[in-house]
Amino acid sequence: MTAGSLPSHRLLVDEPGLLLTQCCCCGEIELYFRGLAIALNLTDLYGLVNRLENLPQAAHYRVGLLDLRDTLNKAGFQAIGLDLTDVERDRLLRGLHLACLRLDMDLLTRGHLPLN
Repeated sequence: MTAGSLPSHRLLVDEPGLLLTQCCCCGEIELYFRGLAIALNLTDLYGLVNRLENLPQAAHYRVGLLDLRDTLNKAGFQAIGLDLTDVERDRLLRGLHLACLRLDMDLLTRGHLPLN
């Protein structure tokens, strides 16, 4: 990247062990958490937030993630999951909430989000 070029990604959340960025050309959200990279569209992002919010209180979680659009040949895996402690779940959920708030504020300030 040269000094005069535009960035390819916009930083949403940068915390220790958690990074969320948004691609400037396609709007895809990239989540980096505990060495795992996950690409999400906005629907998938809100779905993951809802899934994590609705988990019952527990000491450990296993959250299955499977994108039906990815075939085994294209993605190189059949399914993937996250093993989380309650503290990791809370930290991930807090970062996802912050990313959603920043995305909503960006849409609101640009006039693309209804005021109701």
